[in-house]
Amino acid sequence: MSVHDVASYCRICAASCGIIAAVEGDRVISVRGDDAHPGSAGYTCAKGRSLPMLHHHPARLDGPRLNGSDSDWDSTIDDLASRLTAIIDADGADGVGAYLGTGLAYDTAGFVAATAWLRAIGSRRLFTPATVDNAPVLRAAELIAGHPQANPICDFDRAHVVVIFGSNPVVSHGYGTAVANPIVALRKVLSNGGSVWVADPLRTETAAIASRHLQIKPGSDALILAWLVREALDCVTGTDALATTTHLDRNTLRVAVEPFTLERAAEASDVPIDRLLALRDAIVAGRGTVAIWCGTGVTMSRDGLLAEILRWVLLILCDSLDTQDGMRFHRGNAFALRRLHPTNMSNATPRGPKSRPELPALFGQHPCVALNDEIETGNLRALVVAGANPITAFPDPARTTAALQRLEAFGVVDVLTNELTAIASHVFAGASQLERSDIPMHELVMARGATCHTPPVVAKAPNRRATWWIFAQLAHRMTGAHLFGSDADTLADDDVLALFTARAPIGFAEITKAATHGIEIPTGPGWVRNVLLADKSWNIATLPLIERLAELHTRQTSQPSGFVMIPRRRMHANNSVNDPREHDEPLALMHPEDAQSLGIDNDTIARVANARGVLDLKVRHDPRLRRGVISISHGDTQHSPGTLTSADDNIDPETGMPIASGIAVVVTSCG
Repeated sequence: MSVHDVASYCRICAASCGIIAAVEGDRVISVRGDDAHPGSAGYTCAKGRSLPMLHHHPARLDGPRLNGSDSDWDSTIDDLASRLTAIIDADGADGVGAYLGTGLAYDTAGFVAATAWLRAIGSRRLFTPATVDNAPVLRAAELIAGHPQANPICDFDRAHVVVIFGSNPVVSHGYGTAVANPIVALRKVLSNGGSVWVADPLRTETAAIASRHLQIKPGSDALILAWLVREALDCVTGTDALATTTHLDRNTLRVAVEPFTLERAAEASDVPIDRLLALRDAIVAGRGTVAIWCGTGVTMSRDGLLAEILRWVLLILCDSLDTQDGMRFHRGNAFALRRLHPTNMSNATPRGPKSRPELPALFGQHPCVALNDEIETGNLRALVVAGANPITAFPDPARTTAALQRLEAFGVVDVLTNELTAIASHVFAGASQLERSDIPMHELVMARGATCHTPPVVAKAPNRRATWWIFAQLAHRMTGAHLFGSDADTLADDDVLALFTARAPIGFAEITKAATHGIEIPTGPGWVRNVLLADKSWNIATLPLIERLAELHTRQTSQPSGFVMIPRRRMHANNSVNDPREHDEPLALMHPEDAQSLGIDNDTIARVANARGVLDLKVRHDPRLRRGVISISHGDTQHSPGTLTSADDNIDPETGMPIASGIAVVVTSCG
C-alpha cells in the first residue's frame, strides 16, 4: 500500500500550524511541517510531530463503555440521558454540569455542541480551564474593552519592543498571541532592529534568544509593571493617551503608582537598577511599537489580574494598543468579536455557585475551585467531562478524585483511557483531530489572523464518534430537540461547521476552497475603540486597579524562607498527555547549588511540601533557574503540583482563580 500526503493544520494549540501527514491506508506514518503554509512556513513543534503516536496510542479508546464494561453507542447514550433527566426532574437542570477542557478547545464543532447541549437542558453549570489558568486575561479584557475575548495581538512584523512576562512561547507558542514558528517570529523583531525582553525566574528557551533576560523573583511582575506605568506617566510626552479612557484620570493613576519606585521594583525583583532602566528606556523609545503580554507564570499568581490590567494601561500610555504598529485586535470570522449587549456582560457579577457564594460566575462559567464543593454538598449530582482531566488540572487532586467518584452519573468524552475513564460511569470514544474536519474557533488569538479548513486526515475508526455528534445525540434524547436543526445521523462534520459561517463575512465555500492555507481576515488600527466600544474609550475603572495597587503597596513582598514553586511547560507534553515515545523531561528543576546544599543529587528524589500536601519527585539540576526557586511542570497525575495548591484559601475574589505560581514550599532530600 502506497504512502500519500494529506495537508491539514495542527489543533494542539491556537497557533494552527500547517502540517503534512504521511498516510498509509488507515495509518498515519508521520507528521511534518507544511513548507508552503503562509503562517508556519514548514514549522511544527515536537507535540505536533507526535500526533501519529497519539492517534495510534496503545491507550486509544475504540468504543463506548457503560459502568466499566464495553457497550454500544445507543445503550450508553440512552442510559446517560435517562440518569441525567431523572436528576433534572428531581433537582432542576443545575444538578447537571460539564467541564470542557483544552482537548475540546480546538474541536470547534465539539465545543459548540457541548455548550449548546448545556443550554438545551437549561443548565448553567459550565466549568472550563479558564478559571485555573487565564481568567485574569479574560477578566481584564472584559473590564477594559467590554468583551473577554478582546485580545491584543503582537504583530511581529511591526513590533519594535516585545516584553514577555512569565511565558515561554518557544515551547507553548505564546499566551494571548498564539504564534507559529515562534523563534523565527521573535528573531524577526530583532532583525528589524527591535528588542525582545523576557522577565522570568527561569532562563527559558525564549529567554535564551531574547535581547535581555530579567531573572526576576517569582511574584514581582506586578511591581515591575506598576513601576513602568509610573515611569511612563513621566517619560511619555505628547498626546495624553489617557484621554482615550474612562474613569481613570492621570492624577488618580499617578497617586496610585507613586509608591512603586525604581528602588522598590529592583529590590522586589532582584534585578539590577541599570537593567530595569534599560527596559524602561526601550519601552519609552519604542512608543507606538510596544507589545507586552503575560503568561501563566503571571496569571496563575496572586497578582495576575493586577498585572494584566497594568499591562493594558502601559500599552495605552505608550500609544501601542489598537494602533498601526502596536498591539492590534483581530475581528474574527465565524466567531467574530462583536460588541456585547450590556445585559450579556458579566461585569454585573452573576450569581456564583451555591456552596461558594463569595465566588463570582464569569464568562458564563462557574469557577473550577468550587466544583468539589458543589459535588460534596449535593448541588451538582452529575458531570460530563470532555477533552480534559480535572484530576491533574485542579488543586487537591485526591479530593477531586473522591468528589468525582461520588457523582451519580459521570460521563467522559476522550480519545485515551486515563484516570477519569477508570472511574466514569459512561465513557465515549471521541474522534481525534486527525479524524475530523475543522475550522478555527480561536481566530482572535492567532498571530496570523486567518481562517481555514481541514478535512479529516484519515477516516474515523468504526466505533469512534465525533464529539459534536455525541452531544447532539445526548441533547435529542433528553429534550427531543436537534441541536443543529437536523438528525445528527444525517449530518457530517462539514454540515455542522457550515452552520457556524452562515452569517460570517467569509462563507464556508470560500473557506473550504482556501483549504489549510486559509484566508487572511482584514483588520486595521482603531477598529476596536471605534466599533466595539460604545463610547470609543477604554474602560479603565478605578476598581479593581486602584484598590489592588493599594493592597500591593502595603503587602509584605519579601521572598519567604525556603523555596518558591513556579509552573513550567514541557516540550514533549501537552498538559496531561505525554508524547508516548520516551523523553527524558524532568518534572522538577532546581539550581545545582540549591540542590547540592540540601544533599539532592542530580536526577534523584526530593520531597516538596507545604501545609497543603507533599510531593516526592525526581529533581534535575538546572543552572538556568534562579536560586530559591523550584520549577514543577503540571500535567502528571502522580506528581501534580495541585497537591500543593488550595481550592479554599487565597482565591482571587474577582476571577475565582487559585494561586498556583509563587507558592512557598519546603524542599528536602529523600536520599
